[in-house]
Amino acid sequence: MKRFYVTAVIAGAMFFSVGTVTAQETATATATAQVQEKEDFKQIDVQELPGEVSQSVERDFQGATISEAYSKEKDGETKFKLVVTTAEGESKELYADAQGNWIDKEKDSK
Repeated sequence: MKRFYVTAVIAGAMFFSVGTVTAQETATATATAQVQEKEDFKQIDVQELPGEVSQSVERDFQGATISEAYSKEKDGETKFKLVVTTAEGESKELYADAQGNWIDKEKDSK
């Protein structure tokens, strides 16, 4: 009976340690992806944004201000990442192309 108890404890410890390692690997992969995404975009001055992008923010997010701007070249196209503070004080991360069209980040990353 004592052997059964010891075996059960060891099996349980192995089970939980595998789950912990998997969670750590997932967290590391997520952090690496976030760092990679930030590295792809280069910070630029807000005044360097194309007029179309600034106009889209003014049109679609009235009263908002662009606090940070980033750009990256991909497949011959320039894409912009914007950190915008809305009139309500909420911070949003937006993505646009050079013509001021909004990009759905979920669809774009697939």
